[in-house]
Amino acid sequence: MYARTISMLFYMFFTCVILNPQVGGFTVYFYLFIPFFDPGFTRFLTSTVRRWSGPLAVAVAVSLIGSPTVAVRVISLAICIGYLLYSKQRRIFYLHVWMLINIGFAALQFVLYYVNRDLAMALGPRALGQMIWGSYATAAYTNFFEVFYFARVSGLSREAGFFSSLLVASLVVYLATSERIDKRVVALYVFGLIISFSKSSMLLFLFAALYPFRKPLRAAHPLVVFCAFAVSITALSVFMGNHNFFGSETFGHRFGGYPFMVEAKLEDLISGISAPEILKHYRYLPYIRLIEADMMVAGVPFAGLPASVADMGLFSALLLFGVVAFTASDGFVLLLFLLISSTVSITTVTSFVPLGYLLLYWPRFQAYIAEQRLAAWHKGPRSALTRARRFSPPRTPRARAMRVVEGE
Repeated sequence: MYARTISMLFYMFFTCVILNPQVGGFTVYFYLFIPFFDPGFTRFLTSTVRRWSGPLAVAVAVSLIGSPTVAVRVISLAICIGYLLYSKQRRIFYLHVWMLINIGFAALQFVLYYVNRDLAMALGPRALGQMIWGSYATAAYTNFFEVFYFARVSGLSREAGFFSSLLVASLVVYLATSERIDKRVVALYVFGLIISFSKSSMLLFLFAALYPFRKPLRAAHPLVVFCAFAVSITALSVFMGNHNFFGSETFGHRFGGYPFMVEAKLEDLISGISAPEILKHYRYLPYIRLIEADMMVAGVPFAGLPASVADMGLFSALLLFGVVAFTASDGFVLLLFLLISSTVSITTVTSFVPLGYLLLYWPRFQAYIAEQRLAAWHKGPRSALTRARRFSPPRTPRARAMRVVEGE
């Protein structure tokens, strides 16, 4: 019961991001500390330390070379990934329970938007966060903008785009890791995606298109898939950049980093570059001027893989990409992860990125669980048989003969 309570708290703060405060410009994610109140989680980490300590140590080391902040985020991600896997193994995985609660709250926002707009705004993420934490409320944006004649709502997430990304990641996790699929749960997820419609929602169609090719993608080495993804998206982004991303700030923010990696000075890429420095030295690029406002508000220059290069520097980022590629279970889940994290950075601690890592390592973790269960099964019957042979009295010839006569 205690472990279930801890898990419920973890997934509450994990999915309802506005419940976490912000101090000094940094959001304090309570779900990074809650798992350690469960002694079973500590035992889980201790028993599996040989499998994850090496890659984690390399990831932290290469992150420290580029940015201590990124190193902290890597450790934070490791805690989230560890607890996600632990709760799946213990069958106390309450992600979907809290996602359905979020969808229900989003439905309330959606209805109130047309019935009482002021009350809907009062239940928006910014107002709720300020009501709970006052000046320490985490950054949120109540963007009930109408898309296709429908308001887009955000549930208990930061804003509609983040909520949509969380819905997509959670739905894919549900489909990929659940033993039984409930069509009603899938329908509720689809409903949530409709009322929070964002460009992130379109990823679901891309995942559906990739699903028939999962076997060849699983057969390919993850590093090959990673390189193919990077080359393909860079080529597409350079083409769009040459057309100033067709005047779309959203496209400019999500894909602008890739043509910038081609046009920037090598010394800036090697050392890393911040948003103010980009605006100071590269404002002459049309697509930089296009996303200038987004850069100033967000404080981060780009999304996707270029975000890590700008944050850590080229050398550290490439090493970190290598760690991710070589620890991925297969090429298919790596591609899913890259698409899920394409709107932010692969070191973002916000909920949907750890869920992407859960997908990335789930097949390998499943194999580990099966291996452990098989070992326990072999150990159990064999030890019982050994005990029976050790302590049962020896049979005399007469006793054996009587058993044969009686049909035993």
